[in-house]
Amino acid sequence: MRLSAAMLACAMMLATLSESRAQDSTRARVGRLAQKDSITILITDSGLGGLSVCADVDRRMRKEGVYRKARLVFANALPESNRGYNKMATTAEKVEVFDAALTGMARWYAPDAILVACNTLSVLIPETRFARESPIPVLGIVETGVEMLYERLQSDPRATGIIFGTETTIGMGTHKRLLVGKGIDSSRLVTQACPNLAGKIEEAAGGEEVRSAIDGFVTQALARKPEQPGTIYAGLCCTHYGYSKGFFEEAFREKGVGDAVIVDPNARMGEVLFPPGAKRRVDHPEVRVEVVSRAVITPEETASIGGLVEPVSPATAEALRTYLLKKDLFPFTPR
Repeated sequence: MRLSAAMLACAMMLATLSESRAQDSTRARVGRLAQKDSITILITDSGLGGLSVCADVDRRMRKEGVYRKARLVFANALPESNRGYNKMATTAEKVEVFDAALTGMARWYAPDAILVACNTLSVLIPETRFARESPIPVLGIVETGVEMLYERLQSDPRATGIIFGTETTIGMGTHKRLLVGKGIDSSRLVTQACPNLAGKIEEAAGGEEVRSAIDGFVTQALARKPEQPGTIYAGLCCTHYGYSKGFFEEAFREKGVGDAVIVDPNARMGEVLFPPGAKRRVDHPEVRVEVVSRAVITPEETASIGGLVEPVSPATAEALRTYLLKKDLFPFTPR
């Protein structure tokens, strides 16, 4: 039986509401960790973009003293070099690999919570068996970006939102669906896939190749922007893109868009670990940062990303330089 347009819209609205409530529940569970004296947090990404989230969490751990002891483990969910999730043929394959990654990471490190600091992987969380069955809360970054864009678009009715992301992130359409579910008209939203940009940023975040690629993606997005005045809120919905935020600002400025505002959810993601009212326990907490990866991290990637996180968290930069290459982090069989 074919669903009518109204029935289909209703079904989509209910699915969006259910998804939103599930994330609210997960955020509440993660927020309650502030009651613990000592915690282990696992932060993961399909690459090294999420190290910016790890660095910010480390900085706040040391500054705010909410936890007496904290172990931060950044685990790269990339199965092998040059085998990124965006190169996998089907969504089912991506879910299978990510599910294996979550299961393996949890087995080795027994975290109190997992922060998925990756939009590509965050849209896959509800599809994984691990997230459905494990008692460990798994929180994605997608909802953080959606919240930030919604706050701005709701308060500025003439504004347009542009969602920049990987092919998987844009293809899944989660950001747009959640924003529409919150009441933002779809005509105010532009989605722009940025193929291979994350990999280019890992190799040389400040390089000319990255600058040129971003300029092209901004041009493509603006060509599909509605013909209406108003501010543009550009959501960097891939954790890698924040490293090259300046290039996005430059690209908009060079095209005569002086009122473009970059929205980067990376720093806000870690706020959930420091809820309002959380009490300070200690002035000098014991914080340990580790980086582990099944895939080899190249010297070029270490230099590029390490140099960017060093000013925020020297411990995260050092952990990247001395990362653990762990081939048994999770099982993977190439197809």
